[in-house]
Amino acid sequence: MKKPIREVPLPNGLTLRFFDHTRRYFGDYHQVRIEISCELPLTADLFDDAADCQTALKLLGPSVRYLKQVEHQGVATAAVEQTVEKVIADFLTHSLGYFQSPSFPRKLAHSELNRVRGKRKAFLPQHANG
Repeated sequence: MKKPIREVPLPNGLTLRFFDHTRRYFGDYHQVRIEISCELPLTADLFDDAADCQTALKLLGPSVRYLKQVEHQGVATAAVEQTVEKVIADFLTHSLGYFQSPSFPRKLAHSELNRVRGKRKAFLPQHANG
């Protein structure tokens, strides 16, 4: 993975990382793509009981990651750096409060666990008579 272009330490102990995956795709035009990532180690204090923690570790592994990609197409070479900075600034303006909340780590852990549990249920075979 590329080296992050910016890291934002959060008061809840996590770190937001921004990665630049910008590429030129035609002439003077670029696809500005910023990947935003936040890694959360799964620990017992994120869960109500030890059984939930063990289930999460079994289904998700030692950590979960928030991952978002923001893309802008057709950016001229002269505007690439400014666009990258704007994507980061906009994300921080609109989302930083949520990520730095003390409840965010627990919410992320439970959300990912519920997502994986839902996928497992979604693929249960259906019986013809019920």
